[in-house]
Parts: sequence; structure tokens; C-alpha cells
Amino acid sequence: MTRDLTAVMPTDLIEDAVQLLAAHRLTGVPVVEEDWRLVGFLSERDVLKLALPTFLEIVAGTTFLEEDQMLLSKLRSIGKRRVEEVMNREVVCVDVNASLLSVADLLIRGRVKRLPVVDGGKLVGVIDRGSFCEFMLEGDHGKGKP
Repeated sequence: MTRDLTAVMPTDLIEDAVQLLAAHRLTGVPVVEEDWRLVGFLSERDVLKLALPTFLEIVAGTTFLEEDQMLLSKLRSIGKRRVEEVMNREVVCVDVNASLLSVADLLIRGRVKRLPVVDGGKLVGVIDRGSFCEFMLEGDHGKGKP
């Protein structure tokens, strides 16, 4: 588990959250209140889903240039919105005392790349697929949890 608590708040701007994702090379980030209570999760996918044009918008476009300009314009306008407008409120997370099997299950079947770890509803860390795989391959699990 990574104890680097990189997170955003619901009132942060999406453009700031996206810059944070890029700076830390993350695919998503937990959304927390001031007391670190986990209230959501914002992923690159959440932002892209808002920005990408629907099929009807694509068909209506006459040139690729217009479609590209439309997408860029949409991305810019999304950046000024608040994280709480886009974040996923149904967060897949795991308790700090969860078993390795339950963590593996959530990373695989929960279709998440980054799994927030909570203790009493408050964010205490994040487990990502890569660090979990590294932990499992180390072989000595007596040292603790991922």
C-alpha cells in the first residue's frame, strides 16, 4: 500500500486534478473531504467520458478538423468544472485490514487500477495493480500488507 496520500477535494477544479494526475503519472485519484473521509474517485476515464463526443456529434461533423476543435473545446470547458460534478461516488475501496484475496478480487473483478484503502471511512493509502503484483512476487508476506 502506498501511503502517499495524493488526493483531491470535491471543490477542486477538474483541470487541477488532471494536472495532478499527469504530474504523478496516476490513472485516478481519491476524492476526500478535509478530514480525509473518502467521498469519491476521479479517473482519467471519468474525464474522457465527458469530453469524448457521442456518436451523433461525430456524425454531425463534416471534417476531422472540426471534430478535433470540438473535442478540444469540450476538454477546456470541462476543466473549469468541479471534481464533485464528475467524480464517481460509488467508490470501490478496501478496509485497511482486508485480506490479500479480497484485495486481489477487487483489483481484478472490480475493474479498478487503483484501490483506495480506508480505516473508519478515512483514506489511509492506495493499492495499485503494479505494487500489488510486486508485493505478491516478493514472496515474503510476513512483513505486512501491500
